[in-house]
Amino acid sequence: MTTHAHLQRQLALALRLQQAKRALSFSELQSYLLEQTALRDVASSYSRRTFERDLKVIAEDFGVAVRFDARQRGYVVDETDPSALLPGHQRLLEAMELQAFLRLPATLAPYVQLESRQPLGLEHLRPLLSAVQSRQLVEFTYRKFWESQPTRRLVGPLLLKEFRGRWYVLALIPESGELRCFGLDRLTDLSVTVRAFIPPAGFDAAAYYAAAFGIIRPDDEETQEVVLSLTPTQGRYVQTFPLHSSQRLLSQSETAIRLSLTVYDTHDLRMELLSMGQEVEVLAPASLREWMLQSCAVAQANYAN
Repeated sequence: MTTHAHLQRQLALALRLQQAKRALSFSELQSYLLEQTALRDVASSYSRRTFERDLKVIAEDFGVAVRFDARQRGYVVDETDPSALLPGHQRLLEAMELQAFLRLPATLAPYVQLESRQPLGLEHLRPLLSAVQSRQLVEFTYRKFWESQPTRRLVGPLLLKEFRGRWYVLALIPESGELRCFGLDRLTDLSVTVRAFIPPAGFDAAAYYAAAFGIIRPDDEETQEVVLSLTPTQGRYVQTFPLHSSQRLLSQSETAIRLSLTVYDTHDLRMELLSMGQEVEVLAPASLREWMLQSCAVAQANYAN
């Protein structure tokens, strides 16, 4: 059995145990694995001994402690353990499920259409992740979209971030101490050096982008409450696929849905709002409302000529 199959099975078990509202017996968990299309083959000979090993891995690698509850005669997540399966682990399981789904017989290909655009630079993810973990400087050639000539960069990678199907690396510039974000699709000739670096004091990777929409995170600005009025159709879409984790429903009627976000007012956010066209009206803050008004006026003038 491959390492991929082991990891997929262990993630599936961790998720099932966390989502359960009651204790689950070994036979129930075994049956669950057998029911999963992507896991059916690897779980066909799933033994209790393998299960016990999986529980140990789940506790050590995923931070989810599982114990046997004698009263309920089943396995539960330890209530004294505040850990939860990290969002990244959930995404990893989803990626594995997708990968298994895409191994379709040729006869089923006409019924499944994939996105034709594929992200570039994914080959840099593994070496960059290794450098993030070991705190090693990396070198690469980088070319901005608006510059004609590439430049050579030496940076300390701190965090890998995905946004809209593209991958980025947030990195420390050793000379200035500034943090910069680089798109992996514009990055070539990557090499991990033997030189170590020290992250900025107090840097918290989990919190850095918490109030940002996209990859821009201003260091000299405060977050703002952005209030949006959306058409019912667009509002329902945004409710099922939130713009940001801070999104809150303010009011809902037959004509409009009002939402609020607590985020930085950035280029990424503004482009997202513009993409909604007449389906959205910015109510606050005043500065963002005025910018939207001016942008719409410029767009109208372009079509009037």
